[in-house]
Amino acid sequence: QLDDVACELRENENGYFSDEECGLFRLFEERVIRLREESQLLREYCTQIQSLFQSEIDIRQNRIMQILTIVTTIFLPLTLLVGWYGMNFSGMPELHWKYGYPAIILVSVAVVVLSLWV
Repeated sequence: QLDDVACELRENENGYFSDEECGLFRLFEERVIRLREESQLLREYCTQIQSLFQSEIDIRQNRIMQILTIVTTIFLPLTLLVGWYGMNFSGMPELHWKYGYPAIILVSVAVVVLSLWV
């Protein structure tokens, strides 16, 4: 808006201003236009910096989500096994089997290895 005002003053339609004053209004108009363009460049620069910062945050969150997904993939099947054998049923045949405890440990290790391999 300032450049419009400066343009109107520079045109001097009613002849209120001298040629020297009109020259000063021309300089004022040029300076206002230059400052407006510079402020637009700074606004675009700030937008780019904000976008870059948001991208870095997104990358960091993706890494965290990847780690949490890996941890969940490993421990969710183990939680199922622990929950299943933590119910203390007496009718489970593997509880009375001699190799029941080592078999469950081997199954748990196999689940972890399979989760890491896949």
